[in-house]
Amino acid sequence: MNMKNDNKQLIKDVALDLFGQKGYEDTSLTEIANAVGIKKPSIYNHFRSKEDIFMEVIEDLSVSEVNAYKNASKKMNINEPLKNVRILFDLFCHRLVTTKEALLWKRVTFFPPEVFKDLIHKQFIHFEQVTTAILVSIYQDGQKQKLFSDIEEDEFIASFLCLVDGVFLEHHYYTEEIFRQRIESAWKVYELGISSRKGE
Repeated sequence: MNMKNDNKQLIKDVALDLFGQKGYEDTSLTEIANAVGIKKPSIYNHFRSKEDIFMEVIEDLSVSEVNAYKNASKKMNINEPLKNVRILFDLFCHRLVTTKEALLWKRVTFFPPEVFKDLIHKQFIHFEQVTTAILVSIYQDGQKQKLFSDIEEDEFIASFLCLVDGVFLEHHYYTEEIFRQRIESAWKVYELGISSRKGE
């Protein structure tokens, strides 16, 4: 990677942090430039505007999330569908707690900048489609083993998405300790609900 590309990526990395901490509207190009260690006019060597930076950051965020879930799905054992649901759940919780992208994702979910609502919605739907495809595969594997016997495919998908939506909100309001206790409790009850087999 050459110096120009290095600087462009650094600008996006810094912008990701600032947009996540302060929001799009309250982050200025001057702040981004100062944090990078360059003069504000130097930003225009890479981006036309703050809007362009934000769009690329959101698109990169979406790619990062999608790739993480696709990579996780490749490592799943088709003979362990229940474990695979847990892998997906743990991945969501882990990224929510440990990635810088999660802070921005939370902010734009609760407080999307008006001008970018369509872009954010588009990226959200794309991510949900990827997650849904993985869940469909897990559900079908489970059906072959007589798992998820009293649950329709669309119910299986909706229940998981609602579970992680709840986790998303919990992380916003509670301390790390309480959050981890709650996600374990939520998983315990959820697992009991989906793990029934035919004949049981």
